[in-house]
Amino acid sequence: MTILLVSDDDRSAFACQLLAQQLRQGGHACLTVGPALSSRRDSPLPAATPQIPLTLMDLLGHELLKSASAVGVFIHRSDYLQRFTHAHRELARQRGERPAVVFSGPLQSSLGDQLVQELSDRHCCDLLVVPGDRQRRELEAITQFWPTTSGTPEIESMGLWFLPERPPLGALSGGTPKPPYTLLALAQESIPIQVGAKAQLLRQLIRWAETSPDWSIVIQRDQSWERGQPWIAKFEPDDWSFPDNLVFGAPGQLLSQLASCSACLSVSSPWTLAAMAWGRPTLLIGDYGIHTDQGTTAFFGSGCMHRLQAIDRLDQLLELPPVNAFWLQSTGWGVHDGAKRLIRRLEALIR
Repeated sequence: MTILLVSDDDRSAFACQLLAQQLRQGGHACLTVGPALSSRRDSPLPAATPQIPLTLMDLLGHELLKSASAVGVFIHRSDYLQRFTHAHRELARQRGERPAVVFSGPLQSSLGDQLVQELSDRHCCDLLVVPGDRQRRELEAITQFWPTTSGTPEIESMGLWFLPERPPLGALSGGTPKPPYTLLALAQESIPIQVGAKAQLLRQLIRWAETSPDWSIVIQRDQSWERGQPWIAKFEPDDWSFPDNLVFGAPGQLLSQLASCSACLSVSSPWTLAAMAWGRPTLLIGDYGIHTDQGTTAFFGSGCMHRLQAIDRLDQLLELPPVNAFWLQSTGWGVHDGAKRLIRRLEALIR
């Protein structure tokens, strides 16, 4: 079986690289495909360059696609996915060939309206892969009454395949964090959504840095950004006074920061799942409520949501209750054979 994994940015290229490694370890041929990443953007992730520099639409009619058994598509534009899938099947029909199985899925653990939207965006696929059994059960409950003519994709839970299962070698230390302490604040591109909320959060981090001088605070963006573009719109460094123990993370450092931090904070970054799974005390900012547009719906039941005013000193982060283990398992961490599950599903669809 030959599998192509298609990406279109740094996050999806990194995820495809992780999955390709697992598939190759299982003895399956796998190639990563995607355009060259823009040199004008910085990424918090290690560089992951696709092996074949083609876009998704470039694959149509290419020899690679003709020899592929399955194509995993992990791109942002759902309209491109739909156009590619329909065109690929039509070309195969005209040639009297069997089309490759097309599968896709979100690179995060979602619930509620966001999960339904992800199903809608990928309805054209043969197989939809989701992180946990919780997501699979929710989608199966929605689709079980759909007419068979609607072409509902099959659904498989694959775990958190898009995140590293473990930190880099030598980076994981067990037990209670020891000094010097570091708080990793995962800064999201468009969350929180309220006007001025990012600036308010930055002021809170500055206050914590001033009241907890034995801690370091690293503000690390969790998505790629245009080089030179500040995290806060119209941000002027001269308007702010930063204590020495508060810094902004450099490109390419997200994984090492997650591995070495004493505690992690965010509104709803998908990377907090890695922090939780790696045993880091994690605070999800509950001040913005449980809303789809804040990305917080999927974290309901985690036990990690707290209000900022509950923390006076950063030492209190070390006393936070751990993540709800049942919630973490059901959201994808309990699945550790995702690549094998994927292969079994693909083989059944190809027969």
